[in-house]
Amino acid sequence: MLPTYAIALIGLGIWSVYSNISGLFKNIAAAKRSGLPWTVVQAHQIVAVDLHGIAWLLTHKLWLPWLKRLPKAWTESWLDYTTPDWHWKLLYDGVKPKGDLFLTVSPGTIQAWVANAEAIHQITARREAFPKQIEKYKVLEIFGRNILSTEGNDWKQHRKITSPGFNEKNNVLIFAETARQTQGMLRKWMGADGTGNTTLKEVPTDTERLTLHIISDVGFGVRLLWPGEEPTEKDKGIYSGDFLPKGHSMGFEKALSTLLQRINWILLVPGWLLEWIPMHSAREAYESFINWRQYMHELFDQKVKETREGLKTEGMDILGSLVKSSYGDSSREKGERPVLSDSDILGNAFVMIVAGHETTANNIHFSLVELAISPKSQRLVQKEVHNIFREEPPEKWDYDSSINSLLGSIIGAVMNEQLRLMAPITALPKCVTKEQDQMLIVDGKKITLPAGTMIHLNTVGVQRNPRYWPTQPSKISDRSDDLNDFKPERWLVKAVDEHGVSGPVYNEEKDEFGGFTGQDSHAKLFRPVKGSYIPFSEGPRSCLGRRLAQVKVMASLAVIFQLYSIELAVDEWATDDQVSKMSDEGKRILYKKAQDAARKKMREATSLITLKLHPGFIPVRVVKKGEERFTHLIDN
Repeated sequence: MLPTYAIALIGLGIWSVYSNISGLFKNIAAAKRSGLPWTVVQAHQIVAVDLHGIAWLLTHKLWLPWLKRLPKAWTESWLDYTTPDWHWKLLYDGVKPKGDLFLTVSPGTIQAWVANAEAIHQITARREAFPKQIEKYKVLEIFGRNILSTEGNDWKQHRKITSPGFNEKNNVLIFAETARQTQGMLRKWMGADGTGNTTLKEVPTDTERLTLHIISDVGFGVRLLWPGEEPTEKDKGIYSGDFLPKGHSMGFEKALSTLLQRINWILLVPGWLLEWIPMHSAREAYESFINWRQYMHELFDQKVKETREGLKTEGMDILGSLVKSSYGDSSREKGERPVLSDSDILGNAFVMIVAGHETTANNIHFSLVELAISPKSQRLVQKEVHNIFREEPPEKWDYDSSINSLLGSIIGAVMNEQLRLMAPITALPKCVTKEQDQMLIVDGKKITLPAGTMIHLNTVGVQRNPRYWPTQPSKISDRSDDLNDFKPERWLVKAVDEHGVSGPVYNEEKDEFGGFTGQDSHAKLFRPVKGSYIPFSEGPRSCLGRRLAQVKVMASLAVIFQLYSIELAVDEWATDDQVSKMSDEGKRILYKKAQDAARKKMREATSLITLKLHPGFIPVRVVKKGEERFTHLIDN
């Protein structure tokens, strides 16, 4: 007779097989009812792991080489869709075989992949029927619940408290602080003598530092300094500069920047375990977390004290406004229960840093690289900056009179085009509630998304879907369209008039994609079909800080290109002396090598939290206008 444990193991195996088979047939039946194309993803059974969980994200590189050795007849219908970020790796070409809206089916889940603007608009508009996949955001609750990790009535309360700070009055402050901080970044790039023209390898780090400085000032009232800058009386707070306050092993800026660089350790590994992992990066992550948590609590206590004393703080002060919502005269002081707990306040302050830091830094960094690759577009940017600001120094720029002109020009087009090509999140997670199926109308036909379906709004796919975008044959590849190419001119109305686009061009209703309203922007900039451009998402749960982010990006680009040009570095192929002796044609050939290498490197970007180069960089040089070696010679 078999031992009890053997019988238990056999029973468990039989139950597992039955559960998988019954679950698979149940989900196949639901997929058939949907009216959509579908395919069974068999890798779940082979590797016995959730293909959308953290374990697969961390280990897929070990499994995929083995899966690719299986007979192609077994895998060709599903293997591509098991790779994390397949939508970024395959772009719109990965959508074509299945269509703009299709399902993948496994024993445990049904996944819907959506690159259809009409469907996306309906899904984002119906928040209660298609909520966020909240479980994916629970990892962001390291300091407390927040606007990203809540749904339903909880989310409404968080949104109500956090949204007032995102307004035009505070955008004025963001504009001025961005201009000031960008000048500090330029001084670092140009060196002590101000001549520049040296190869820069730390542009991603510097743009992250730029946005970190901005969010630190407007979010917490802490002004951070660039190397060589001297603090003023206003700057002499305990957190400014490299000063180590009592009880800290890291300065304010070092703790926050390290935390953001090592954020994956913090999000994926429990604190009690992280403390004992001997790896250097893990130790840094833990130290930065402990220091930043202490800074957060110190700043929180300071804001509570200021609120109780009725003191007014200068600037946007995200943390201060959140504290006032719970400690102001209308709430806790009257004995009322606060809307947000102390941990909720810290949780929201933290996610606003995460959301407003890396995403904007990447947008600035990638825009600079794309303009170095595309000198023609860069020259248009420089011309437009001159038209708007002339020789007026950035500290005198007026937000109200310039912001719509910036957005409605080639500068806004550069920002939008870069986000079209490389949205921070390559697929936005939604789901169908488990209670009932949900109906969509797509191209006049009713389709059904089964209850419990996990939805992925394919940002990369829909933003390259030729159905929605002006396009021409590519000039840099053999493709019949240029939707994989950086071409900011497609956003200008003239390009639309010349080449056309399916669907409505202008959206005269409430702006959904994050642009500014008014005749300046409406008259000059292409307006995508609703649902076709979603780098900030869309609908009720769209990004609160989208306008703030736009202000930071456009102000920083304007400051840089008012006086300077940016070129790809060519050190890999030629020395400065060799370049100086080249003919114009020789320089064009040389720069083509740098362009090709930079485009290839951009395609190596991957997603952890956001889409970025990690690791790696694209070397560039910043030079004064008129001292360019290459960009004045290149016509595209």
